[in-house]
Order: sequence, then structure tokens, then C-alpha cells
Amino acid sequence: MINLRRDLLNPTLKDVLENFCLDKTYTVGQGSYLIDDKGIRYLDFIAQYGSVPFGYNPDFIWDRLDMVRHQGIPSLCQPSLPAEALKLANRLAEVTPGDLCYCTFCQSGTEAVEAAIKLARSSTGRELIISTTNSFHGKTLGALSATGKSSYQEPFRAPAPGFMHIPYNDTDALRAVLEARRGEAAAFIVEPVQGEGGIVVAKPGYLREVQALCREHEVVFIVDEIQTGLGRTGRLFACEYEAIEPDVLLLAKALGGGLLPIGVCISTPQVWNEDFGMLHSSTFANNNVTCAVGQAVLERLLDNERELIKDVERKGSYMLKQLRIIADRYPGVIKEVRGQGLMIGVEFNPLQECGSYDMAYLVDQGGFSALLTGFLLNCYQIRLAPYLNNSMTLRLEPALTIEDEAMEGVLKAVDDICRIMFLKDYALLYRYLIGDTTRPGRITDYRSKHRKTKASALETGEAPSKKFAFIIHYPGPEDVVLNNPSFDSYSRDELYRFMEWESRAAQPGVVCHLPAVRSKDGTIGEGWLIGVPYGGREIMGACREDAVAAIRKAVDIGRDLGAGIIGLGALTSVVTRGGRSVQGRGVAITSGNSFTTLMAMEALAAGAVKMNINLNQARGAVLGATGSIGRACAVMLSEQIANITLLGNPAHVRSSQNRLNSLVAELLNWAWQRSQQGQHTGLAAWLDEAFERAQAADLPLTKDIENTFRDGGQVPYQMLQEWCAGLKLTCPLCVSLDVDSTLPECQLVVAASNSPEYLIFPHHLRSGAVVCDVARPADVSPETIASRRDVLILEGGLVQLPDQVAFGANLGYRDGVTLACLSETMLLALEGDYRDYSIGNVLSLSTITYLRDLAAKHGFGLAGLKMGNDELDDTDINRIFQNSRVSLKAAGSL
Repeated sequence: MINLRRDLLNPTLKDVLENFCLDKTYTVGQGSYLIDDKGIRYLDFIAQYGSVPFGYNPDFIWDRLDMVRHQGIPSLCQPSLPAEALKLANRLAEVTPGDLCYCTFCQSGTEAVEAAIKLARSSTGRELIISTTNSFHGKTLGALSATGKSSYQEPFRAPAPGFMHIPYNDTDALRAVLEARRGEAAAFIVEPVQGEGGIVVAKPGYLREVQALCREHEVVFIVDEIQTGLGRTGRLFACEYEAIEPDVLLLAKALGGGLLPIGVCISTPQVWNEDFGMLHSSTFANNNVTCAVGQAVLERLLDNERELIKDVERKGSYMLKQLRIIADRYPGVIKEVRGQGLMIGVEFNPLQECGSYDMAYLVDQGGFSALLTGFLLNCYQIRLAPYLNNSMTLRLEPALTIEDEAMEGVLKAVDDICRIMFLKDYALLYRYLIGDTTRPGRITDYRSKHRKTKASALETGEAPSKKFAFIIHYPGPEDVVLNNPSFDSYSRDELYRFMEWESRAAQPGVVCHLPAVRSKDGTIGEGWLIGVPYGGREIMGACREDAVAAIRKAVDIGRDLGAGIIGLGALTSVVTRGGRSVQGRGVAITSGNSFTTLMAMEALAAGAVKMNINLNQARGAVLGATGSIGRACAVMLSEQIANITLLGNPAHVRSSQNRLNSLVAELLNWAWQRSQQGQHTGLAAWLDEAFERAQAADLPLTKDIENTFRDGGQVPYQMLQEWCAGLKLTCPLCVSLDVDSTLPECQLVVAASNSPEYLIFPHHLRSGAVVCDVARPADVSPETIASRRDVLILEGGLVQLPDQVAFGANLGYRDGVTLACLSETMLLALEGDYRDYSIGNVLSLSTITYLRDLAAKHGFGLAGLKMGNDELDDTDINRIFQNSRVSLKAAGSL
């Protein structure tokens, strides 16, 4: 086959189809089945939205086309009156309700709507066209203006003047408009079943009532049966259910028999007028070829006393009954099964409280039906179409000739989906996206592992007064599982592939709403988690610029929700340069790094006490020391210990070395300031001792260093090393890009890199060490946590909240516990302090102190120590301590 560019028809649609594996190339159509270029056969259960009423390539349609060809019938011969068009018009006049008789043929449903609008306005001399919300009447400007869905209209500056929308199935709404705007309305246009709106059926009596109102107010009553007409609902026309007689009836789709485009606007003599007759025309209207096919369609539908249509009613009734049985079998999954004939909608319940961030995200993005249709297509070879207008609904609209056996296959597939949803084994629905198209075998019950949002209880009359939002993403594959339990069935490689797939969406979305969190002082806030679909590899790699754009959009979403401050989670702060790239968007920003630093250091200090580490003798290390958190941790660590190894990124040797040297100078300056203020601990204590020794040594360099300190300058790392050599002291500060050679020397480690990959493995840690891993994704590998039971490895930055709230899956933490970066956002919101904080690479110690005070005021504090998935008690820590003593003794280090 010729290699054709697949983006030349519609590059936007191409991306959507590719993302959900819906981009098949169908080469053969046979009845209700399509065969793709790989030879795979699919059951088509959408029939081009009803436009393929008899399946693909029905013989009787081709026979009629052969007749046209053999007889040499001219296709286009306007302005004469073509014979085949006259035959079809006469046949339609015979079978349509009431006085409908005058046929205006066209090429599509939207053209039929345009004709109806012009007909109504020219007939009444009025402008106003009334339609219903959630309706669909086409996408040319007039039809689009009648369509009751703003998302279709806004980019095209629709609706045009002279259109308004009222609720569907609401007779009183129409009555009120007609009374309020008496003498202004030209027409009311309505669908008997809203197809694109989610298969919403007119309630009994509604169509008769609105017809009566239109008659009373001399308003043209237009019934749009473009999708429902010609047998689809189990009647030739859906009008027959209510015995209504519209002034204008619109048909298309099925009228072309699945091969040719044709539409028709059929009107009564009372509506027809000379202006319309003389001024409305179309080059391709009254086409003998398409009208000959239209005759064949009507003949087949009317054959044998409408036997086919009666069978449609039987099939539709059976499908509806069986689908409702499935809905009852899995309570809470399906919201409603509705439809008429073979036009059926299965609407699923909202999934905001499903316990899966990814399902909630997909729903927020309107991608739920696309996920299901891709699942059915690739795993069951059943073809549906995703909804754009109602993404929680599956539309079942097969050919009218669909076989009973095929319907049973679809019912079995829908049952499987509902069972998956009921048991919350959501990961099965995504497997086809990473290449596994096998049908689900065992469906696992994950209900007990999914969590719902838990908010603070409010008294009557109480409401949140503060609002915040927090932007999240998945730093590593383990985060997918923490927030979507059923993904524990995926291998690590499969999780990476899933994260790569999700990054193609590139759009942020709300994944959780916390209605209320109560502070210790009684202040009540509410917040939202907004997800950006990038893993650590994607956000730090090729997708970096796209990720920043998505984060900006996420900030805008939070602002529009009413948040006063927005926090940046995990690597979102890194790629936005500590938040600088998203400032100035009408809302305060915080990276959350200041409170993260504070909680990390408190956790490290608590761990040091538990492991009996002497701070005066210990060597500490900061991995990722040149980042904002790493730098601040190094400064705070220097207040407690003197000997610190600063580790940078070996992938950027020159820049890392320069930044590490600059950090050494900063630590020395801070130690000097603390010493001058009478604070003699950590590096300041070492500096005091060094100056005392220097007095006896009489080194000229000492005066240079002292003068540099007094002048506020920076002591270069090389000068420090020379001074230490002259004093015969070991240099307390070490800069390194080599984890392998330096980290095993350290007893206290803060891991705060921005690496998307693991950096610390079992051989990197000495027995008895305490590691506080504050990196997202983690720097410490899971195998290190599993195998090194002689080392205390703490997840850093965890905070105990003032109430037992939970953001749904809660990022994998127990109720009442969350990340420090999110906590900083919450603290500032509860305080009503809507200013930017923790921006850039340099964190202020005064901000850290301020947040410590806010934490005390609002009841935020360090959560218990956590290692891997386990929260540690004193017994656990003592066991680790004893293991370390055994290891050190065996190594001769004790």
C-alpha cells in the first residue's frame, strides 16, 4: 500500500484516534463488519451514527445504482425537475405525517437544517429560532447556532443573532419564552431523541405539548429526524410515537443507504412560500442518483408491511432490557440506560469519587468514552464511536439489520466493562494502550483498596473561606500504583509505557476536590488537585516545554476555580524554575520547597536521635545540593553538623562544580554570621575552632579569610582547602560529583535531586546511616529499602494535618498525612497569605521560620517516620539500629 500521510484530512482528529488506538484503516465493509488492512474483522456497532442503515455495501443499493448506470439516467439536470427526485418526493409525501409534502433536497443533514431555518423565517417574517440545550443540528453556521452546546460554538463566534436555547423536555420553558417574546419566534426545532446529546429521549407527551404551543403561537414546528428517522427508533419516523404532525420534517443519514449523501427538508403547504421557492437552491440538490437510492431505502423499509422496522423495535427492546439487567447487576456503575429502537445510550455514573486519579482525570478531560471505545475496538473487535458531547455515555447504534448473535457479543462486552468498573480493576481498561489487546480473563476486586475523598465535617452554616489548588504529576511509576491500586498488576516497564502514553494528552485536569479542611484555629479551606499528565522522564526530558505550557494552563484552571494560591508539586517546580515561569497569572504561587526543607530536616534530626548518631562527629551529605531544597537543607544541616559532603549532577560537570563551590562559600558565610551572633554549633563551631588554631599558626591566609567574611564576600572553596591544609585540619566541606566514592562515608544523608531515575543503591550506604529522601521521584531505589534493613531510610517531607482529611487516593498516604509542599500551599491559604513564596533556587530562612510559626498556629506538624510503605514505631527503628550494630561490628567499625 502507498504510504499516505494520515494528517492531511484532520491532524487534530488523527491525534485523538492515535492516542486511543482508534486509527484503523478499514479496507473492506461487509454487512455489519469492517476489515482492516491487517485482516482483522470488526463488528461495526455505530453505523456511522445511523448513516449505514443496512450495513456496508448492501446489494439492493448497488442494484439500484446499476439500474441508474445501465439506463444512463442523468445525475444533475437542474433547473428542470429530475424524474428520480420527483419520484422520491412523491413517495415521501405519501409516508410522512400530516400535510408534509414539499421536498427540498440537499446533500446533508446540516443543509436540511439550514433550509428549514430559512423556510421558517421567510414564512413567518420573524427571526427568532428556538432550540434546546444539549441538542445537535449540524455544524454550518445556522445549524450550529441552533445546536445547544456552547463547546461546539465558541471558537466560531456562534450562535449568530436570532437564536436561543431552552431546556429539553421542558414544556413550561417553551411556553414562557413564547409568552415573553410573543410574535418574535419563527420556529421551534427539536429532536425526538437527542442523539449527540447522549441518546436522551423525549418524555411521553412532550412533543405533543410543544406542537400545541407552536400552533397556538403560530410558530413553525420543526422536527429534526436526521438521525431518528427511517426506522432507527422502531418506527418509520419517531414522530409516530406521539402521533405528531410537524410543519417541517428533516431527514438525512439513512436516506442515502450508507453509500451516498442526501438530506431533505419536507414542509407543509402552510409553511412553503414563494420567497423560499425562488431564492433557495443548491447545485447538487435534486440529484437523480442519490434520489434513486433514497427510493430504494424507502422501498426496503416499507417492504412486507414494514417487517424490518418491526424487527428493529424487537431488537431495541431486547437490548434495552438486557442492558438494564446488567445495570442492576452492578449497582453504582451505570447511571441510566435509555433509548428507542436501535438508538441506545448507556450512561455511566460520574467517577470523581472512584478512588483513581487517572480515571477522574480522564473524565475531567472528556476522554472516558474514548477509553471505552478503544478498549472495545482493540480487545473485542467491536466498533463504537467516542462521544464529544456526552463523554460518560456509550452510544449503541448498529445497522438496522444487525444479527441477534452480534448483539449478544456486545452485551457480553458491556457486561465485562461494568464488572471491571464495579470491582475497580481500572487498569484492565488501559492495557490495550500499551500493546496488550487480550480480552480480560480474571477481573480482580480492588474495591477495598480504593479510597474516597475525606473532608472536615462542617456545622450548619459553615463554609470554606480560603481556597487553594495544587499541581501534581507522577514523578515515578510507583506513584501510578499509589494513586490507582489496580495498576499493581503492571510491570515497571509497563508503568513507564503507560506514563509515556498519558503524556501525549498534554492537558491538565482536576483529579480531586477537597470540599473542606479545618485548621487548628477554626479556619476552613477547600482545595483542588490538578494533574498534569507527565511522568518524571517526560517532564525532565523531551516534553519539558510542553510540560511548562501545561503547568501554566493548570495554574489558570486553579485561578478560575477561585484558588488564592497554587502550589507546585514534585518536578513541576523544577521545570518552571522554582515557579518563576508561572508567576504573574493572577494568582499567588508557591513551590512548597520551604516547608519541605523544614520537614525534611526535622525528620532527619528525629532519625539521628533514634539511631544514636553523634552530630559532633557525623558526616552529612546532600544529594542534589545545588537545587533549591538541597541548598536550603545544606544550610540548615550546617547549623547542626560541620562535616558535609555536597553532591552535584555529574551530567553537567562545569556548572555543577561552579554551583557547588558557590554553595560552600554560602555555608561558610552563614557559619561566620552565626558565630558572630553567639551560635556555636555545627559549622560555626568548627569555624570557631579553626580561628583559634589559626592564631597560633600565624597563617597570612587567615587574615584574608577573616577580612572576606567581615566584608560580606565569599571565601572560595580552594582557599578553604588551602587554609585547612595550613592548619593541618580536615576540610569539613567536600564537593563531589561521585556518589560511589563519597556517599558511603556519610551517616546523615538528604536526598533531594531532580533526577527522574534512582541514584542511591544498596552499596552506597554505610550501616547505621539515616537517609531522608525528599526527592520526587525518589532518589533511593526500592531494592535499597528492601535489602538494607540496617539503614534508616525515611520518606521526607511528610506532614500531619490538623484533621483526618484525604485527597481521595491521597497520593498514597494515610488519612491526615500529606506532602510538605502541599502543606505549605494549604498553610498559606488558611492564613489568607496570597503572596508568592519559595520562588526560584534560593529559599529564605526567614520564610522557613515563618512557615514553622504558621504550622504551629494551624496545627501542622511532622508525621511519623515512614520507610517504604511502612510507618515505623520505636520497635521497628530499634530493630534497624541493632541490625546496624551487628553489621558495623562484623566490619570492624564498632
